[in-house]
Amino acid sequence: MADPIPQFTHLIKGLKELKLGYLHLVESRIAGNADIEATEKNDSFIEVWGKTSPIFLAGGFTSASAQEVVKQYGDKDVAVVFGRYWISTPDLVFRIKNGIELTPYNRDLFYNAKEVKGYTDYPFSEEFVKQSKN
Repeated sequence: MADPIPQFTHLIKGLKELKLGYLHLVESRIAGNADIEATEKNDSFIEVWGKTSPIFLAGGFTSASAQEVVKQYGDKDVAVVFGRYWISTPDLVFRIKNGIELTPYNRDLFYNAKEVKGYTDYPFSEEFVKQSKN
């Protein structure tokens, strides 16, 4: 689609009328099997939605970029959600709160049936383990 903004703006305006509990938007940061910088921003859609209800933003955010986005939209009810990093970083909230780097994930191992490797075997940070023992 050459310009998706008019179509999705129309859709979001219609969704506003339904008084939904939230709107979930994704910033595309994937090209095939590789992560890339965000190519399309959701700014216009966030403006259209306004303060109707919370907006959940997803799309390969890091600790730093998530904090930037929350500051950028400080006047709106915006939350950043995580998928891939949630899998690879079992102590994700702790790490973001404490400025600890997130664990890189291995996309090739995602959601392999009956497989633990790459899904539930990522380690907690040393800082988290140390604090948990206290």
